[in-house]
Amino acid sequence: MNRLFIAVLTTLLVALAGCSGDSASGPTPIPSSEPPAAAAPATVGPSTSPIPAVPVNECLSGRYRLVRFAGVGERGGYGTGEGGDVTVTFNNGSYLLSGEGKEPIKLSLPGPTAGLLVDGTISGNYQVQGDGATFTVSESSGTATLSFGRLKKSLPMSQFGDVLASDASAGVVCANNGLTVTLQYIRLEFSKL
Repeated sequence: MNRLFIAVLTTLLVALAGCSGDSASGPTPIPSSEPPAAAAPATVGPSTSPIPAVPVNECLSGRYRLVRFAGVGERGGYGTGEGGDVTVTFNNGSYLLSGEGKEPIKLSLPGPTAGLLVDGTISGNYQVQGDGATFTVSESSGTATLSFGRLKKSLPMSQFGDVLASDASAGVVCANNGLTVTLQYIRLEFSKL
């Protein structure tokens, strides 16, 4: 059971924060043409929106709730997360991502299901570049706890900061009260609050 937990944790971390590896030997990027799941009609995919997208500089404003994310790990392992109490607030070039630590994100990995409880914050800045943005992390505090059955593993929020501060431009699409941020190995879908 412990080996399975370590495998789940490794797959999750690679999908979430292990995106810094060499792309020739690392995970396969998420295709940008992937449509969002039907469970959250407020979110849109980059190429499937029938509604014109809002310009990025207008899009990154206000408060959003994380609805779901999808990531690709080593050897094409695919993981998704849905729900939870994570929000992000954008304000004139800065952002604050926070989790209240009360409602876990339901994770679906190849095979097992797990939970990720985010109880902390990541703050930083972003710079709009065309139809995307580059995010940097200034500070992080708190923990994210992965639970699989009775097993639990807590990690500092700083390990998840690499998701936003990827040293590469993220694609940003905003329409119909939804926001999608697409990095090389993960796609984050938000709904406006």
